[in-house]
Amino acid sequence: MNRSGWPVFSVAFLVVLFALGGGYVVFQRYTLPASATAPATPEVRQLALYLHAFEAGDETVRHWIPSLIVVNADDSVILRVTNLDPDKTHGFSIGALNVSVPPIPSGRTVTVRFVASRPGIYQYGCTLTGCARDHGDQTGQFVVLSSR
Repeated sequence: MNRSGWPVFSVAFLVVLFALGGGYVVFQRYTLPASATAPATPEVRQLALYLHAFEAGDETVRHWIPSLIVVNADDSVILRVTNLDPDKTHGFSIGALNVSVPPIPSGRTVTVRFVASRPGIYQYGCTLTGCARDHGDQTGQFVVLSSR
């Protein structure tokens, strides 16, 4: 090759090098739009929920175990609600999701099925007002995560 070809080759080489470098930088900074992400596949979630009662001094304290339940939007939920309070009948509902069960006698279990269709944080609890002195504390949270 003669000397007059080197400047042309050098310029062409630098142009290709800068084009590849620029493409790499753009590729590293590019993120997929939200509509291109893979959607969460709805699942069937089988969960157990217990209204537990224990003695604390002269009082009986009642609370839900677990106090927090998390599912994805559009999951089918099968919830087994058990009343472990030896003395009282209790109810259960997630009012904002239109989920409720009939009163649950002591030691009994009721199963409820529903689709968690709306993302959000919802409160659940006992529906039998006056069931016990701590009725207002018998609550928990049901969280439905967005699929996007």
